[in-house]
Amino acid sequence: MSDRHTVDTITSDALDALYEQIDAAQQTELARQLATCDKAFASATIRAARAEARAEQAEAAIDRVRRLCDLTIGASVRVQAVQQARDTLAALDEQPQQSAAQVCE
Repeated sequence: MSDRHTVDTITSDALDALYEQIDAAQQTELARQLATCDKAFASATIRAARAEARAEQAEAAIDRVRRLCDLTIGASVRVQAVQQARDTLAALDEQPQQSAAQVCE
């Protein structure tokens, strides 16, 4: 004989036990899904922080290049160096500048 109940043979206690098993399985699945979400959120937070740091480093590097170009334009006697500095500034100005916060959004 099978352990499987039918509508006619299941008792109230057996039905309660089945509902408890379903509840336990649902709680286990919810806990698993929550843990997966927590891991994904933590990973995304770390990646966003790294991207923000890289964006800030890139902005600082661009600022240094701009200052160097400005110094070259102001102090150099070599025409080619001045033109190269102007070309570099023009190339930087062609790109839309975004803040680190905008890059991470």
